[in-house]
Amino acid sequence: MEDFTKEYKLERMNSYAGTKVTERSYNMTIGLTLLWGVLINVVMSVFFTYQILSLNYLLVLALYFVGTIGCSILVHKSDNPAVSFAGFTGMAVSMGLLLTFYVTAFTAHSVSYAFIATALVTVIMVILSMLYPAFFQNLGRTLFISLLACIIIQVAGMFLLGLPMTLIDYAVALIFCGYIGLDWCRAQRYPKTLDNAIDSAADIYLDVVNLFIRILAITGKRRK
Repeated sequence: MEDFTKEYKLERMNSYAGTKVTERSYNMTIGLTLLWGVLINVVMSVFFTYQILSLNYLLVLALYFVGTIGCSILVHKSDNPAVSFAGFTGMAVSMGLLLTFYVTAFTAHSVSYAFIATALVTVIMVILSMLYPAFFQNLGRTLFISLLACIIIQVAGMFLLGLPMTLIDYAVALIFCGYIGLDWCRAQRYPKTLDNAIDSAADIYLDVVNLFIRILAITGKRRK
């Protein structure tokens, strides 16, 4: 998995497909694409809750995995910004299906708090990555190994040990904070094209969603 990630990121580093844009337009495209993904998730969770919750949960899981993985591959393999944007939209919709099931288990206040906290942390990590790019550039392997270890511990805790997962939630939240800074830092090293901006937004979007889920798990109050 790590080798595959390295491969497509190296390809993006050397990808000059499409017209180059200014740094301001490039970063604005990343930001607007991220906002588009968040908007899709908010609209799905607020206005389509009943329709989504009426679906079979196993079907939602299948749509989530197939849609997220398939659309992510489409985003990163295409050199056409329109195709990449369509793939990003599909990825956000797939993610929104599962997010809707997840957030409805918590109170509205908890979800709002986690949303605001995630937005603030994301801004802070982006700023830190711009101030200390060398630090974040060297985090890739450490973050990957740490995340893999957390996943293994969490699976073991759920099915074998019955251990509380609060510490794992904190650890994973911290890891995705690092990933936000790392992926923003990487984005600034890629050729400034619209396609690379959308590809980078997709990476950061997944980081942000995972951070939101963990913050909600840590701070959220479940509905009674």
